[in-house]
Amino acid sequence: MNILIPHKWLLEHLETKATPTEIQKYLSLCGPSVERIYEREGDAVYDMEVTTNRVDSMSVRGIAREAAVILNQFGITAKLKPFKPEPITFTAKKAAKKLPLPQIVNNPQLCKRIVCVALADVKRADTPKWMAERLRQVEINVHDAVIDITNYITHDLGHPCHAFDYDKIMELGGSIIVKEATAGKSFTTLDGNEYTTLGGELVFENDQGEIIDLPGIKGTANTAIQESTKNVLFWIEDVVAEKIRFGSMSHAIRTVAAQLNEKHVDPYLSLPVLEEGTKLFRVLCGATVASPVFDQFPGKRAQPTVQVSLHRITDYLGIELPVNRIAQILEELGCGVSLQKGTFTIQPPTFRPDITIPADVIEEIARIYGYHNLPSVLMATPIPLDRPKHINFRLEDRIKRFLAAIGWQELYTYSMVSAEIAKQSGHTLAQHLTLQNPLTDDRVYLRRSLIPSLKEVLDQNPQYSQLSVFELANTYTPVEKSLPLEVLHLSLVSRRSVQQVKGDLEVLLRSLFVTNVRYKQDEDARAQIMANSPDHGEITTGEIVALPGEVTAIDFTVSKLMEVSQVYPHYRPLPKTSPVIEDMTLTLPVQTKVGDVMNTISDKFINVYHLEFLGQYQQNYSFRISYLEPEVQIDDKQVSLIRKQIVKLLGIKFDAKLVGG
Repeated sequence: MNILIPHKWLLEHLETKATPTEIQKYLSLCGPSVERIYEREGDAVYDMEVTTNRVDSMSVRGIAREAAVILNQFGITAKLKPFKPEPITFTAKKAAKKLPLPQIVNNPQLCKRIVCVALADVKRADTPKWMAERLRQVEINVHDAVIDITNYITHDLGHPCHAFDYDKIMELGGSIIVKEATAGKSFTTLDGNEYTTLGGELVFENDQGEIIDLPGIKGTANTAIQESTKNVLFWIEDVVAEKIRFGSMSHAIRTVAAQLNEKHVDPYLSLPVLEEGTKLFRVLCGATVASPVFDQFPGKRAQPTVQVSLHRITDYLGIELPVNRIAQILEELGCGVSLQKGTFTIQPPTFRPDITIPADVIEEIARIYGYHNLPSVLMATPIPLDRPKHINFRLEDRIKRFLAAIGWQELYTYSMVSAEIAKQSGHTLAQHLTLQNPLTDDRVYLRRSLIPSLKEVLDQNPQYSQLSVFELANTYTPVEKSLPLEVLHLSLVSRRSVQQVKGDLEVLLRSLFVTNVRYKQDEDARAQIMANSPDHGEITTGEIVALPGEVTAIDFTVSKLMEVSQVYPHYRPLPKTSPVIEDMTLTLPVQTKVGDVMNTISDKFINVYHLEFLGQYQQNYSFRISYLEPEVQIDDKQVSLIRKQIVKLLGIKFDAKLVGG
């Protein structure tokens, strides 16, 4: 997010003799990047880029706070000026006018804090010249003092605030109810644009269910300041950031208030902003305080601490900083710091919600100390030339290219999945890892299998009846008190028949020179894929799974596939004799597993050189059998004898019957 900061406005919060060029140079090295300096209204104006997690720096005072720390690191004296707003005083007996506050019904789950005060006899004065110049410098439209005070104080201190027409609030029932909107309600914003709620937005309603504000984003026309406004309800709320984001993006209302509030503005800043704003209303508009301050703070929480060891800081930075230097940097940033037995305990200030883990603390130390001051050296040891175990990028590339060549589509799906998809992996939700800060609320689980994600893609594309997709990616198995175990898998999912998918599988394995492939059928709709490993004999490399909706899935553990695959085929001498090839069709009972039939033939008859499944019609299954005798040419009598033995064995074991025999 880019913000504009005039130099003279900055100096109201920062005591320094640094020039604009020096401020641009040093802030860009260690803090917000000053992209350029404009000349406007006779003053230098900084155009700064502030990263989205640093909402505390998206104001004049926020930048002054950063500059006070950074400039001192470069030997330039700088000090943040104290900010002590005047407390709001109201005495019922002495008040010139008393106004009852509206009935405020808060939902603590949606709104963390509400502060407000009623101001009476507000005069619609012109915005003073000094304020108008500053607002124009930062490209904010100038209206009159009543409206411009809220814009000015937001840019000055970094917390959005709002002015309601007090009398309109009371005419509409005198209630402000914090709630989630139901779908289909219409409202008009103060600029005259009409919207309809989608459902789930955070709104303020009166007791009749009429929307009277889109809080944290934009006011509505029915409670907005107008020419006739005499009394103002000066209001600040701290609502759940996710709701601000949802409402703002759903209706494409991207105000400055929305952009700040969706980034977790400090709720402890609400009261100082109310006090400073009230002072401006009194001085510029002649307003009088007509009510006590309303302050409801259900979201008040103790600021969490972060622990980081001195050893870890040294490892990350690559240099050993003195303990007092580390403590000084963190304290200047507003953190509480204590050190015990080599471990720092850091309590970030309330305006730094982005500091939550040890890496955040180390990053703050590094940037203030100066990334440019960290050593830049080559590795102390040679670059390792040994290939990491269980990693073979050439094999992965061969697999991808081959599958793409025979018509499979490669996908990259999310590692994060929903609860519904996570359950489809065969593991409970408790057996999955969850992220504390997921990108979306519906995908919070690290997946244990790729197959449900690929199946989801097929379900979302029903128009492609023969769609076949694959993915090479990691699954994540939780490990207690450690990082998850990441296992690389190759998964294939297709709507084509099991026979077609299995055919593609065997062609793929043949291209990888995998020998002696067998299928071990399970009781459920699964078959283990077995192959010979030079080191471990026959191993399970993957499995074939029949999914609901006539979908076939294959899953390989890539490390197992590496054990059985070859870079090139091993030499096998050509047989001295020719095979005799014939087709055989068998009638098999329902539920007979074809893999078991083929394994029985291959295991029991050494003269069966090659066996291939051709297809199925109803309960009739056709096979192509190649008979071979290595040293002596096999004849028809031998083939006839072997055939009879095959039919007899299959008849006993599977109740199979030879068609035409």
